Amino acid sequence: MTEALDKLHAARAQFPVTRNRIYLDTANTGSPPTCVTQTLAAYFARQQDDGGDKKGAVTAVEITRAKAAALLGCDAAEIAFVKNTSEGLNIAAQAIDWRDGDNVVIPSREHPNNVFPWLNLRRRGVEVRMAPEGGDWVDADMLCPYVDARTRVVAVADVSFAPGQRNDLAGIAALCHAVGAYLVVDGVQAVGLLTVRVRDLGVAMWAASGHKGLMTPHGLGLFYCRRDLISGLSPAYTARASMMPGLGDDHLVLNPDIPLCDDARRFEIGNHNYAGVQAMGAALDLIGGIGIATIEQHVLGLGEYLTELLAERQIARVGPQDPRRRSSICVFALPGEGWVEYFAARGIIVSGRLGAIRVSIGLHNSRNEIDRFVAALDERLDR
Repeated sequence: MTEALDKLHAARAQFPVTRNRIYLDTANTGSPPTCVTQTLAAYFARQQDDGGDKKGAVTAVEITRAKAAALLGCDAAEIAFVKNTSEGLNIAAQAIDWRDGDNVVIPSREHPNNVFPWLNLRRRGVEVRMAPEGGDWVDADMLCPYVDARTRVVAVADVSFAPGQRNDLAGIAALCHAVGAYLVVDGVQAVGLLTVRVRDLGVAMWAASGHKGLMTPHGLGLFYCRRDLISGLSPAYTARASMMPGLGDDHLVLNPDIPLCDDARRFEIGNHNYAGVQAMGAALDLIGGIGIATIEQHVLGLGEYLTELLAERQIARVGPQDPRRRSSICVFALPGEGWVEYFAARGIIVSGRLGAIRVSIGLHNSRNEIDRFVAALDERLDR
């Protein structure tokens, strides 16, 4: 325990935001640690000084790909780099060979970016079924009445953006397997903060942006596709990077019949965000050095501590009461309005979501910051 606390304390020192803010908004945008910003500065310094190192940048892509795969519990060949969660989910939606009469099942309270990619398929004759959410989290029992033999995809978040419940992916994956459907997961609110093992969970495709728990600047994300599915999926866009390497000339298309890559690289097009990839590599090193299990225990523990303090003030946490279904996102319906602005004026950064206050905890947060958040809350409640 002491070693874990030492690692977290050392990591906290890498977050300048902690010096002048209580930043409880990781579910919106993660504040980058210095290892990330230093990596970015070094990359652009090389670009300025000597034009950069393209060969080294390409090598870094594969190094970071392997680090991401290790975090997610899959093979590097199953990981593609994308711009963000939305692009990854659109890649999944467009890669499937849809047939008239097929359907997609989505919980009704999914984030819009895990809804519109599927609604867009209606122009191709795909039915989109929105399953009403009636419980504290999404599970197979809730979705089963909407799933049938023509269901090709069930799309769901690992952790919801609000109120932050962790859905039962393993149970939903079993339901999908029973009818031959793909489980496609929006993983952005879990990755980097909670343990995510996509292969063990039975996920078919998964996408996440890097700018939240992965602490990477906007414009880079990850897309996972299970290896045995890749050959049966056709990307909507292709380019040289999508094709099998070594089978054609680099600068001319002398062989028009070069096949697509047989791994997740078939979903990549053009040059990578090389600066972002190297920054993500640094963030993954930080996460790996602490250990994702330690980070998960830390953020969940702070969330439970906050929940207990607010319960003493007769303020209940919105969402699941079962701690096993909670995440680093804590939502509270506070009395009155203007709470986001009130906290911001006191250097405390949170978000408003669905008429409530969302407190989202990162690895850099501390118990002392939770106490200060509650003290600010008390100051207004006591007026």
